[in-house]
Amino acid sequence: MGLGGGPSEWDDYEWVRLADLPESPPPVPPARALRAPREPLAEAVLAWLQREGAWTSGAGSRVLLVDLDNLRADPVRWRERMGMVVALARRADVVALAGQEGAVRRARPHLAEYAARAHPVADGSDLADHVLLDAAAAAGGRARFVLLSNDWIFAELAGRGPLTVLSPGADALSDRLSSAATRVADLAALEGGAGPAGPPPGRKAAFRASRGRRVRV
Repeated sequence: MGLGGGPSEWDDYEWVRLADLPESPPPVPPARALRAPREPLAEAVLAWLQREGAWTSGAGSRVLLVDLDNLRADPVRWRERMGMVVALARRADVVALAGQEGAVRRARPHLAEYAARAHPVADGSDLADHVLLDAAAAAGGRARFVLLSNDWIFAELAGRGPLTVLSPGADALSDRLSSAATRVADLAALEGGAGPAGPPPGRKAAFRASRGRRVRV
């Protein structure tokens, strides 16, 4: 290696004897992970629903309603949210998915066997909501709802049975819907991931039940 400043050009180099070198370089310790892997969204939500008995206790059809217009997200989070939708749909008795044409077109490649059930609507206020409400009405009688939306219009479902709300982001969740819900999960908080010391500050607050009771995660 040229060092510079020597009296001759040969003094400008650092000489190393090959015999002095170890037979193999010492292993390089792995870089410390900045963040521990977080629990996949679908697994976290399914585990919470199981603990809460949302679909395993009580009577009535298990109804999943998905407002695709509310589930906007970047491509990575969108795929994970769609994976969660598929996992939930496979456990439901009634599945309804609706959204404007762009949201439905974006969702279908990730919805597996439920792609054809995604119902496109024209641009307009609450059109997808009414498609979902019609599907809920067709289920008839008592039901146990899991709803992916933030919209107040779905609060009426609480009159027919337990209403679990999976909010795409609780900062936009309707107060009326939040008050009517039996329990709420904040997907945006869950997607924050976990650091080396465990869940981030908002993770435990991602799941909650009505009447101010916190749900342990």
